[in-house]
Amino acid sequence: MRNIQTLQIKVGTETVQAPTAHEGFLLALNDARLDERKNASAVFAARLEAIAAFLVKNEIDGRGAVETLRQEADRISIESEEIH
Repeated sequence: MRNIQTLQIKVGTETVQAPTAHEGFLLALNDARLDERKNASAVFAARLEAIAAFLVKNEIDGRGAVETLRQEADRISIESEEIH
């Protein structure tokens, strides 16, 4: 459970709890980070599935599979360097 600092705000006859601007920003930022991690995981899982299908379709043996995985690792490493 999140520990959030809140402000009590009077809305009409009702008092509601609202996160402070700083806390609201942090919550939104953390939600965006979590969403990005989920998306990256989905992309990675799809890529692994595509590699597995490629290996099966082409009847690639163990050595070939290792080489294919190394090539993919290099591709991911290069892509990561380009992003950063």
